[in-house]
Amino acid sequence: MLEWMGNHRLFIKTLFYLFNIYARNYTQSYALEGTYIDVSSAQIHTLEAIMEADGKVKMSEIAADMGITRGTFSNNVKKLMDKQYIRKIHMADNQKDIFLTVTEKGLQAYDQYVQFINEGCFQHIFELWDTIPDEHQATFYQIINALSEAFKADGKKNNL
Repeated sequence: MLEWMGNHRLFIKTLFYLFNIYARNYTQSYALEGTYIDVSSAQIHTLEAIMEADGKVKMSEIAADMGITRGTFSNNVKKLMDKQYIRKIHMADNQKDIFLTVTEKGLQAYDQYVQFINEGCFQHIFELWDTIPDEHQATFYQIINALSEAFKADGKKNNL
């Protein structure tokens, strides 16, 4: 029954293990050890996207760039606003659309998060990544993008 995976079984099993753990923890807030920050991964990713947009991109566009619904994005925005990490703004020439900006408190929280996650996880991952030749990194990106497109297909066949 599992023959279709051939010698890729370990790869698939490892990916789904990661997906399952990440999905289980994605929306749960947790205090980062040694910090005052109490956030979920969803909130941190939303904060990062808002920082990247730099108050110049509409909320709906940020949500689309993140690959989440506007409702999910709005829920994350509400939680970040409750923590006073972000605030809504309007442009002088555009009072209709709402834009977001990160507060000083949000920047401080993000700085602590980055320090925590870099030391606890990504520093090692980046060291490993840097040992992979560029052409293999490009292939890895293609694999991840193909997986993303497959999951976006919502049960329909998609031609990658």
